[in-house]
Amino acid sequence: MNTFAKYASGAALALAVAIPTASPALAGDDDQLVVVQPQAAMEEWQKDTTRDLNHALSFQPTSNRFRVDNGIVQVSFTLGADGRADNIKLYNSSSNMIGERLAKRAVRKLDTLADVPVKNKQNVKFLANMIFADNEDIKERLMAKLEKAEKTRLAGAKSEGDYILLGG
Repeated sequence: MNTFAKYASGAALALAVAIPTASPALAGDDDQLVVVQPQAAMEEWQKDTTRDLNHALSFQPTSNRFRVDNGIVQVSFTLGADGRADNIKLYNSSSNMIGERLAKRAVRKLDTLADVPVKNKQNVKFLANMIFADNEDIKERLMAKLEKAEKTRLAGAKSEGDYILLGG
């Protein structure tokens, strides 16, 4: 399951989360079609990549000046020619700039993206969902909020294109 990283500033938790809704397995026009290989392989890759993302989130600043606000940070990105995250962009955020920077940095540290089990890897878009919370109650509320937002996003996915969600 997901692991939690404590901040040096006290009690904040940071985690990458998977939402129980599923992104479509196909994306793009016929010439840019992204086809997922066996579903079990995708689930295993998502699990491993989420673990790596959580590990990257565990390295936090030691100063209270850099405290992360409770919130959800969603980061979108593509696969670069070097097999690492490219075109890293803030998709949505309810945290502060520190949380946004930590989320982007965690995505930059991922080194297993090239192993994503899809054809046409150059057309893949990823979405990493991360929650920063001071305690379990806040985490649960933010997870419910994220789940609702993801259902809304998926309902309108035709205009945005499809993403492979990190998580498992």
